[in-house]
Amino acid sequence: MNEFLLRFARQSHEQNASKTFCAIDDAVRDRILGFYTIAPSAVEHATVPDAMTRGLARHDVPGFKLARLATDRAVSGQGLGGQLLAAAALRCLRLAGEGGGLLLIIDAKGERAANWYASYGAEPLKDKPLTLVMPLITFAADLRAKRLL
Repeated sequence: MNEFLLRFARQSHEQNASKTFCAIDDAVRDRILGFYTIAPSAVEHATVPDAMTRGLARHDVPGFKLARLATDRAVSGQGLGGQLLAAAALRCLRLAGEGGGLLLIIDAKGERAANWYASYGAEPLKDKPLTLVMPLITFAADLRAKRLL
């Protein structure tokens, strides 16, 4: 987590290549508890699970890459990762409302991470088991119910 934040996140953020958002500890002002990074992206239509492409033209399917999501080991297992995933989805839904986008595209760092994302409804691409996708609409009803969208 620290190496990415120190070496790449700020530079990519300032260049508009991607945007990184942090969860900060209320008790310790400069302590980052977790973060996520997003960037506009698209995936090849033929690789997306069929249920997610019904009715779409056979062009690349637009969305947002969840380039990174990480939490501090000290808060692992306390639900912050799921909260960051929801926050990323909310931000992407708002962006999609202005410029389009259907999917959250996730590059899992390994099988364990892929299984974690799958527990939230993500499905692997047909040709890349560690690249998962989720329709942004998956999050919309829950976020509307919480009056966040």
